[in-house]
Amino acid sequence: MNVSPKSTLRNLLIFTFCIIAIPWLGIGLDLGRGADPHDQNNSLGWLLFIVTPLVVSLLLRAFAGDGWKDAGFKPAFKGNGRWYLFALLFHPVSILLIILLGFVFGATFVPEISTTKFALIGQAILVMFIPSLIKNIFEEFAWRGYLAPKMQSVVRNPLVGHVLVGIIWLTWHLPYYLVLLPPAILENATSLSFGLFMLMGLLGIIPTAIVYGELRALTNSVWPAVLIHITANVFFDALVAQKFFSFPNPTAELIFSPALFGIVVIALNLAVGIWLYQKRMQGAQNA
Repeated sequence: MNVSPKSTLRNLLIFTFCIIAIPWLGIGLDLGRGADPHDQNNSLGWLLFIVTPLVVSLLLRAFAGDGWKDAGFKPAFKGNGRWYLFALLFHPVSILLIILLGFVFGATFVPEISTTKFALIGQAILVMFIPSLIKNIFEEFAWRGYLAPKMQSVVRNPLVGHVLVGIIWLTWHLPYYLVLLPPAILENATSLSFGLFMLMGLLGIIPTAIVYGELRALTNSVWPAVLIHITANVFFDALVAQKFFSFPNPTAELIFSPALFGIVVIALNLAVGIWLYQKRMQGAQNA
């Protein structure tokens, strides 16, 4: 079934409105019934924040004419082994390289390098893997499974399409940063002021959307995006949980943090995203 650009645009607007409004509605209901929005086990805000993008995208595909042709459900392993390997290794390698770069410049401290420390990090990764897999299936099958291909079908410039996906993706993150994220977790994770942390974190989402979106486009599957998102979450969170690195001051952290908000990370993701786009365009011209 062919879907008209007008219908796709209408559904994109519906998707965007729902994913922005519904989590805030859940937070409002939490506050109205006296529940703590920070409590993931008893918060409608948390629940609606996680499930709304995927549920809305599935409803639009099933009942609003979007169909399933570009859903990217199949793993598409054939011919895409290098991109799966890239998805597996990109974040762990880049995180370690950025920590090493900060160490060379005296901006990052690594207090302990030992087999015990690495064993603890490995255990933390294993513990975090399944929850991250579940979370990122919900997230990526909405953003790269639905929004990215639909946006690319109505926007002529692929990079502009990725940026628009990133803007919508960062808007969806606002209730997380402003309300749902427990203050104690934020205090343990960064020494930056809340305003700077949120600003840089939101800016960092846009180049990340380019990288993940290009992996989706290169493979015609959502699963590489799921994999790269998992590795980003579990590897970085495991290093933070085990206090593998630290910074002498907020400026050093702003520049050399391997988190999404670090300036070096933002620049690297932007460069890699553009490189992936160029690789895809070259492949299309040679086909």
